[in-house]
Amino acid sequence: MRNTARALTIAAAAGAAYVVHRIGRRSGATDAEVAGTLPGDHLVTAPMWQSTRAIDVGVAPDIVWPWIVQMGFPSHRAGWYTPTWLDRLQWGISHRSANEIRPELQRLEVGDVVPDSDDLSVFFTVAAIDPPHALVLHSTRHMLRPVTAVDFSWAFVVRPGPELGTRLLIRARVTVAPSWARLLLPLVIGPGDFVNAGAMLRGIRRRAEGGVA
Repeated sequence: MRNTARALTIAAAAGAAYVVHRIGRRSGATDAEVAGTLPGDHLVTAPMWQSTRAIDVGVAPDIVWPWIVQMGFPSHRAGWYTPTWLDRLQWGISHRSANEIRPELQRLEVGDVVPDSDDLSVFFTVAAIDPPHALVLHSTRHMLRPVTAVDFSWAFVVRPGPELGTRLLIRARVTVAPSWARLLLPLVIGPGDFVNAGAMLRGIRRRAEGGVA
């Protein structure tokens, strides 16, 4: 009985580790999407961690794109479309993401800054933009202890989807220093990305489809 219990415990731990590993790196994406190349992959050529997430949106790409291009920290741009309660819980952010298209935020060019903090100390730089198909953001500013350096690319890819809808993909690629900090990526960053990027995708879909509550 003791050996059986030990074997079951080991199997359960292995299964849990596999689930954490998988959801930390992909959700909603097909095998082909996970394996395929996306815009911005060249920015972080040998990532210590990568995630690919996807969702179907029931409207055309040109309706989805305006929500993508206006993203950014909600006190400066339209927000990241994550729930307000989640923003407050994780980051202490009180500003809400926009529920409307903002015409003044519809123009981005390579080199533009996309804020990700209220004091502008954390930000992305637009590395590539191909309306209405792809927006690639790049950051060396997103550092959480014990990380001392980070190279982070974030791609938002808008493709034609089923039934005249949209296939929306998000890919993150990251390297960090010191190198031992890579151990934190699948254990901390991966599950966090699963929660936040998944919420972003659903938030974009809800807004684009006109179902904002």
